[in-house]
Amino acid sequence: MSYRFDVLTLFPALFDGLRQESLIGKALETQIISLALHNWRAFATDRHSTVDDAPFGGGAGLVLKPDPLVKCLRAEVPADSRKILLSPSGRRFDQKLAQQWSQLSGITLICGRYEGFDQRIEAHVDEVVSIGDFVLNGGEVAAMAVMEAVARLLPGVIGNAESLTEESFADGLLEYPQFTRPRDFEGQTVPDVLLSGNHAAIAQWRLEQRMARTRAVRPDLLREPVTK
Repeated sequence: MSYRFDVLTLFPALFDGLRQESLIGKALETQIISLALHNWRAFATDRHSTVDDAPFGGGAGLVLKPDPLVKCLRAEVPADSRKILLSPSGRRFDQKLAQQWSQLSGITLICGRYEGFDQRIEAHVDEVVSIGDFVLNGGEVAAMAVMEAVARLLPGVIGNAESLTEESFADGLLEYPQFTRPRDFEGQTVPDVLLSGNHAAIAQWRLEQRMARTRAVRPDLLREPVTK
């Protein structure tokens, strides 16, 4: 049975490229995953199909109304799908969350626009998640990032499953530096240990590099226990 992604978006055409290219496109072709796009504007009840309105209390911009969106959730999304609201005010998405969600039968990603969601929508979702400490024009790019992070963990999506165990964040550290041909590129040479054939020495070098890179770039990750 396919892992199901449901996405609520006012701009479904933004996902055309994702559906046709790269590993996500192949996973859709082979039915490892499925993707259903839902435009909740269809559930607006006024003549102009309005999905937003001015905020109570004043302020700039428009706020997404709760009624069309919640109607769409109830009518078109499976009850057992984990419903995730994408918002800068949510908890930060990370590899651990991607791994947890990959164990489910599917997730629903809700993409915001304008000044964000009416607060009452949160009562109808399971989690509120942000992909980083910055603001986008809408949640579609965030949804694509989450979909790719989750989908690549599903069996059959990545050709070499071993690569998933050695990449950044898989065990709490960043990935070690990688090199390929040529051995000498504009005076920069490949470290001798990688050419030695000594697998134990290579493994030790890679661990040291991962620790050094994590300490230099993301020391916050070292505050959490590293899992083996």
